[in-house]
Amino acid sequence: MNLNHLAISLIELDPENLSELEGFKKNLVLSKGQAKGHLKDVLGQACAEVEAWFGQDLASRRAGIVRLGELLEQAMEFNGVNPPVVKPEKLQAVPPETAGSRNITLSKDFDSELLNEFIIENMELATTAESAILDLEKDPNNQELLNTIFRGFHTIKGTSAFLNLDCVKDLAHHVESMLVRVRDGQDNFTRGHADLSLKSLDMIKSILERMKSSGPGGKIELPLGHEEIHEALRTFISNSRKVNVQSGEPAAKLILKELLVQQNEEGLADKPLPSIPVPEPAAESTVRVKVDRLDKLLDTVGELVIAQTMVGQDELILDGKNHELNKKISQAGKIVRELHDLSLVLRMVPLKGTFRKMVRLARDLSQKNGKMLKLITEGDETEIDRNMVDMVADPLVHLIRNAIDHGIETPEERHRVGKSSESRVYITAGHAEGSIILTVWDDGRGLSRQKIVDKAMARGLIDSAERMTDQEVWQLIFQPGFSTAEKVTEISGRGVGLDVVRRAVERLRGRIEVQNSEGRGCAFIMRMPLTMAITDGMVVKVGSQRYILPTANIQKAVRPDESDIHTVNQRAEMFSFRDEQLPVFRLHRLFDIPDAQTQLTSGLLVVISEGQQRCALFVDDLLTQTQVVTKSLGHGAENTSCVAGGAIMGDGTVGLILDTAGIIELARQR
Repeated sequence: MNLNHLAISLIELDPENLSELEGFKKNLVLSKGQAKGHLKDVLGQACAEVEAWFGQDLASRRAGIVRLGELLEQAMEFNGVNPPVVKPEKLQAVPPETAGSRNITLSKDFDSELLNEFIIENMELATTAESAILDLEKDPNNQELLNTIFRGFHTIKGTSAFLNLDCVKDLAHHVESMLVRVRDGQDNFTRGHADLSLKSLDMIKSILERMKSSGPGGKIELPLGHEEIHEALRTFISNSRKVNVQSGEPAAKLILKELLVQQNEEGLADKPLPSIPVPEPAAESTVRVKVDRLDKLLDTVGELVIAQTMVGQDELILDGKNHELNKKISQAGKIVRELHDLSLVLRMVPLKGTFRKMVRLARDLSQKNGKMLKLITEGDETEIDRNMVDMVADPLVHLIRNAIDHGIETPEERHRVGKSSESRVYITAGHAEGSIILTVWDDGRGLSRQKIVDKAMARGLIDSAERMTDQEVWQLIFQPGFSTAEKVTEISGRGVGLDVVRRAVERLRGRIEVQNSEGRGCAFIMRMPLTMAITDGMVVKVGSQRYILPTANIQKAVRPDESDIHTVNQRAEMFSFRDEQLPVFRLHRLFDIPDAQTQLTSGLLVVISEGQQRCALFVDDLLTQTQVVTKSLGHGAENTSCVAGGAIMGDGTVGLILDTAGIIELARQR
């Protein structure tokens, strides 16, 4: 390292950061080893000065930095080097042992629990900072958002330095240096600041992800682009702090010693962060629990529910002779149900984190496509089963990609048709009928029925669309490989995305609908259960078999009169219900049950709904309402039509949970 670089590093040195002091000491020793004669003697005195810092208090270290500045001035004058003309913002150079290196090795002395806590904490800090950056772009004068970002990077830097993780520490320090100028009013927050901050967070999160699998003593390969981000940050900071030149003469020079004295007096390292008074949030105690422990808890409580149900259906209880025992069993049942509900709530997490990822995705894609876009989220506090969060994120990603790449027009196109140049994409979440409803809507060009029909006929999917409703036409776009895009881009256009969306939603026992207005926009509505673990259901009898219908989908159960039943085309049976003709679906035919009732007037018709679609299920009788733990049917049976899963009944037998969406779709097709 040359003397100029040493001087710059000295100016930007944080006397409180022992890791930075150690790095500067190594660079100084390296320079001494390359020097000769009198220069080597001067640098030797400088090394002795630095060595003394580690046993001194903060004030003594600052005074030592000033003395070291004098020694470096002597060395630079002797060696014919002009002192640097810079301002004392902090910028830590990449240590020589990491510069150009792609691998780092974690110390074997790290405690695995400590390392795991470090990763979790810094992931949360990075997520919070990312969210604040996206908000600050919309409100660049919001000082509290800037403070949040600054604190996030500052904490990441500090904890990384504690673990000697220089690759993360240096990156956070560069961003901190860039944000100092914004915080102190020297620069305005621009898209350049946001881009570099976000890319740095991406790099930090990528390194943390690699640390998860390596553990103490493991070797990590730094992600591609690590050095390039460092260089981009250094260049950005350097360009933003160039000394103004007036009348051909440079601004007044500081010699090195005065610059260090000025820095010492100003106490830049100790300058408190300016903040806007905000109400103190209510204190909330939290504790981290491993996910597998929560899953084990829910499984155990589920088994408890099954056991309690079996006890409640014992003959000693059902005969009604043991009144005191019945009261105790009933009380125990209430407690078990409360425990069950509580264990379910423990698994629920808000969609806020998922929505924030979508905001970032939309921002990056709109910039790449040259489109002006504002993404608006609503209902991000809506909670969903933790195991479903990642499964929900995948269809959202594909829908947003399609909306931005194909649905949203360019600013020029929007201007020609009288629309605002800035487009809108909405992501909303809410609860309804025991389900979660996710909607992705854009105000773009919408779907073209004619284009979809022409493409479907060309591929042989349909012969004609004369009798097809709009909803049936929209469902064609979910076919594998189906796309009406005029060109394939690196983002979409190959007909894969919507097929993936449908499959993901179906795996969640949900369904997806399309609402379209050609020329004005398109909405994709996903309806899914809140949890995959528990179902509130009604047990229905069909012959000797019992099935479970989710109560959220049941509207009414009636014993029909003959006048309520009509036959269409001598085949399809219809039931008159509230001035509407509903298709009748016989469960005994679907599951081939020979001993079930066959006369509609001898059984019950259960009206079920899924969204705006309804049908009537013919069953022998309704038995009881219950809450069951959903069990997977296992490989080979998990994709059984019209079945969402299984549950252990009170007598120990298995009952099938019916998939109302699948039944309604099948009834509609038939």
